[in-house]
Amino acid sequence: MGDIVTVVSAALSVLGAIVAGVMTTWSARRNAMFEHRLAAERHEASKAEQAQEVISRYREPLLLAAFNLQSRLHNAVGGVYMREYIDHEDENERRYARDYTVYVLADYFCWVEILRRDLRFLDLGDEVSNRTFNRHLTLVSSAFASLRLPGNHFRLFKGQQRAIGELMIVSTNGRADSMTYPAFCSQLDNNDEFRRWFSRLVDEVAEVVAHDWAGNERLVRAQHALIDLIDFLDPARTRLPDDRAKLIEPTPAQAAPGTQAAPAAL
Repeated sequence: MGDIVTVVSAALSVLGAIVAGVMTTWSARRNAMFEHRLAAERHEASKAEQAQEVISRYREPLLLAAFNLQSRLHNAVGGVYMREYIDHEDENERRYARDYTVYVLADYFCWVEILRRDLRFLDLGDEVSNRTFNRHLTLVSSAFASLRLPGNHFRLFKGQQRAIGELMIVSTNGRADSMTYPAFCSQLDNNDEFRRWFSRLVDEVAEVVAHDWAGNERLVRAQHALIDLIDFLDPARTRLPDDRAKLIEPTPAQAAPGTQAAPAAL
């Protein structure tokens, strides 16, 4: 009887040791999986935070660049400013009408390029927001690049858009920034290689005035896409003036140039 008890006790001891070992192994694996999952979640959160930090840093300048460009396009196509000043007797007025139009276009592409570079290896964390944001940028880019729209003025393929954006990038306090308007004008005057990229666009500003609504469809579509981008980045309309109307095709009674109200920013 004593031998049986001894054997049973030994078996139970062995079984207990086996169970304890299994439980220890299971617990260790469970803890390792938990730590791995926690580390992955922290990594994803870190990536999302980095992306949001980048977007927050550049939201304001991108918003302002998009607003200035859409405003200029609105005035060029639907307002009276361009028609009155493109051939103004004052050379400074003529130059501003042409050069600043090209500048706000280049400034927008500059901020898109800066943002693209900083977000290249980042995941926004929110796939829906990421896709929506990129779709808005793509619609603006596609309007300028399209071969299906009438006219060649202000047609810029995507490589040209990026090249213009790159030429506008300067460093301010160790961070990428966009060239100021005075610096842009100085480069046009003194840098032949720089001017080569922009001279066609400067000449094509007059084409906007020479064409009717249909001939300026590229600029209309770009302006509409810019408004949609602005609404996405500033849905509460708190960061920019609430002056972001889309161009509307004039009726026959409104066909005269400049009858459509345009934003005041020039």
